[in-house]
Amino acid sequence: MLTFGTDGIRGRANQELTMEVGLWIGVAIAEVLGGTTVAIGRDTRASGRWLSEAVGLGLAASGVDVVDVGVAPTGALSFVARTEQLPTVVVSASHNPFYDNGIKVFAPTGAKIEPAVERAIEERLATHLGGDRPTFGPLGRYRSSSFLDAYVAWLAGAVSIEGAPRVCIDAANGAAAVVASRVLEAAGARVIGAIGVEPDGENINAGLGALHPERLGHLVLATGADLGLAFDGDADRLIAVAPSGAVVDGDDVLVIVAEALAADGRLAGPGVVATVMSHLGLERTLGPQGIAVERTGVGDREVAGGLVETGYGLGGEQSGHIIFPALAPTGDGLLTALMLLQALGRLGVHADEALAARVRYPQIHRKVQARHGRAVLDSELVVEALRKAEERLGEEGRFVVRPSGTEPIVRIMVEATTEPVAIEVAESIEAAVRLATSTLGD
Repeated sequence: MLTFGTDGIRGRANQELTMEVGLWIGVAIAEVLGGTTVAIGRDTRASGRWLSEAVGLGLAASGVDVVDVGVAPTGALSFVARTEQLPTVVVSASHNPFYDNGIKVFAPTGAKIEPAVERAIEERLATHLGGDRPTFGPLGRYRSSSFLDAYVAWLAGAVSIEGAPRVCIDAANGAAAVVASRVLEAAGARVIGAIGVEPDGENINAGLGALHPERLGHLVLATGADLGLAFDGDADRLIAVAPSGAVVDGDDVLVIVAEALAADGRLAGPGVVATVMSHLGLERTLGPQGIAVERTGVGDREVAGGLVETGYGLGGEQSGHIIFPALAPTGDGLLTALMLLQALGRLGVHADEALAARVRYPQIHRKVQARHGRAVLDSELVVEALRKAEERLGEEGRFVVRPSGTEPIVRIMVEATTEPVAIEVAESIEAAVRLATSTLGD
């Protein structure tokens, strides 16, 4: 059964996410959300057009008018939702390869729909896929409308950049390809180099973008740019590259932007929300400056919830999902790029200088293919391995082991004061997870 994970429904296009499934997802969304109009947009992957049209057909068959926004970043689709006050469907598998696709839904507030609403859509979808067919009435209308000009204008008006920094971009051959340069230049930056801006439907996220910033690093070094900006397929996350080629991840962005906002008295709280995967260095760096750090579970929805609970003015994930609640209720990689450039200008430093000023401990990541991740983590093998890991690290480190919310894998993160210890513990946990996985027949 297809279900909403941490970032919507995901599956193999035309196998799990067929056009028929897309149609019934559209019907289920119409039944649960009600209303008269829904907007829908997509990224650049080959299946995006037909899957968005299938979902749109299900909506229209249910009497809902459909506004087809076309290819647009997730941040732009959240902008459409909150400015037009419409539920908005995003057809994207974010950082996944082109052969996957996905569905996520924004409420008219621009935030993701609540888990209870997702469960209701799942139930209606399962009912229809099981053979229960509704009686259709009048058809909804279908029209196309681009909101990219309005989105660019909003971003440039919300965040101005001083000093005309020279930047390179990597749009991952995804949704950012259609608008990233326009946004940056409208806000005051100069784009001097770009890769990943020629999508062909199959090259989205292929060896470049936020998950693979190495190529952007080479471009930054070759051009002498002040900063490199790498987006993922739907452009809801940002990973940057410093002038030296060093990677600036989401934790680094949180620190830099928090310091700049706090310096201007614009950081609510003052504090930031991060996840359990973020570095311990956040507390060590921001705490002495009077900036609190609150941790949540993994996922931008968890971060968004933490921001509401704490009233803090900034939150995000190491992966590059950053939320600025005063401006938008969900992650927007282009907004994050502008805020990072503004922050560096406000602090008067280059990204390498900002990186050198923060505390950071070695962090090791591993992942293991596992279809039954929860059962693997509950196995005696893994439970014992985790007990030993906790004993080994004591107060000098920590670990997080969890099933992915978007892929059939178990993710492992170990952080320690020294890299050899972090590697040792990560390898011991990985070995236990692999053995448990094979025992369970994954």
